[in-house]
Amino acid sequence: MINLFKKYINQNKLIQPGDKVLVAVSGGVDSVVMLDLFARIGTPFAIAHCNFELRGSESDDDEKFVIQLAHSYNVNVFIKKCNAADYSRKKGLSIQESARVLRYAWFNKVCSQNDFSLIAVAHNQDDNIETFFINLFRGAGIKGLKSIPVVRQNIIRPLMFANRSQIIEYANNHNIEFREDSSNSSDYYLRNKIRHHLIPKIEEISSGFATAAQKSINHLRDSNLILQSAISEKKQQLFVTSSNGVIQASKLELRKLSPIKIWMYYLLNEYGFHRQITDDICSSLVDENQIGLKFNSTNFELLIDRDYLLIRKIREVSATKAYTITLHQNEITEPVNIKIEKQKNKGKFKFNNDNTTAYFDLEKLTFPLTIRRWHQGDRIVPFGMNGTKLISDILINNKVDSFEKENTYVVLSGEKIIWLVGHRSSNEFKVSQYTTNIYSIEVC
Repeated sequence: MINLFKKYINQNKLIQPGDKVLVAVSGGVDSVVMLDLFARIGTPFAIAHCNFELRGSESDDDEKFVIQLAHSYNVNVFIKKCNAADYSRKKGLSIQESARVLRYAWFNKVCSQNDFSLIAVAHNQDDNIETFFINLFRGAGIKGLKSIPVVRQNIIRPLMFANRSQIIEYANNHNIEFREDSSNSSDYYLRNKIRHHLIPKIEEISSGFATAAQKSINHLRDSNLILQSAISEKKQQLFVTSSNGVIQASKLELRKLSPIKIWMYYLLNEYGFHRQITDDICSSLVDENQIGLKFNSTNFELLIDRDYLLIRKIREVSATKAYTITLHQNEITEPVNIKIEKQKNKGKFKFNNDNTTAYFDLEKLTFPLTIRRWHQGDRIVPFGMNGTKLISDILINNKVDSFEKENTYVVLSGEKIIWLVGHRSSNEFKVSQYTTNIYSIEVC
């Protein structure tokens, strides 16, 4: 087992010279065997244990057992109590998902504070097969059916070469003590139902089932690598990220994808959009009359615009908060980056003709100026005109999409808008031949 452990780590390049490993130990046979194997190969490591407080005194006894293990192996141990049940109620997650979120958040915190580069968890081949069936029952595609990854970011699973029988045999042969989790004997969780009932029945039909299933999972994993490469290449072709972080893709080009629904799922899954939502996005995409629809995932929002599909990270931006600009400020960074210059009008001043810079007669301005998000009903006297015009009409005429509209600001002198930032400045405050001092504002 030790040689197989070393070989698996080397073949999959799980650990590099100089790596320090945080070994997750629950007290069960899998994690305790993994701990023993790490102790035998000489890789620097420490132990981490989460007490989820789900089984009363049994959870506390697991914690004590892990502390004793650390002492016997003469390694550091990090312990944390995490109330998974309370977190589950607050976040609306299952107990298992809550425990997973809490566990990995804390593991990563320990790593960052103590210079560990890797987290080792003790999933094995049996876990892999059980996860395959869990995801199969949920209607997963290749990404789910490939089951548990051997490496994910800084998480490694160096026991994935072994099945549970081999692990228990190693523990018995080396007189390794471990704890039995009483919840493993229950059929409350789907995983346990699969472990106790489904897999034994399949093994009755096919004695070589476990080996064949693992081969199939490996094939799916390899196929997924090819799929991910194709998706990455397609994203490079279709997705363009603007300077403000908005991702855009041509609707015309997206409609050429076939089969479009599965392509859209894989293209958008990275942003947290699940299959039902991506199917709805497809329906809106192919209907040329569907413009302005928005779809949200946990962290991203997607807009079906006139010619493009737009994606951006959800940001909490106040629509009412106003910021001030004093006379002596040369720049501001909130809510947008702006540089300010004041200079004498000597008659030979060179104006920048693009919309990133606006110029005003300093003596006409009342300080402090105000900058805020534009509101419905806002009006400005556009440069070159005498009457006012609705900001909303200017944005429509300029074909500004909904995302950009929500991120558009106005600068005010007193109650009057002097600049629709990046679009139009006010005629009332323009520079003329009588202007003594020019006040320029440039958005960066």
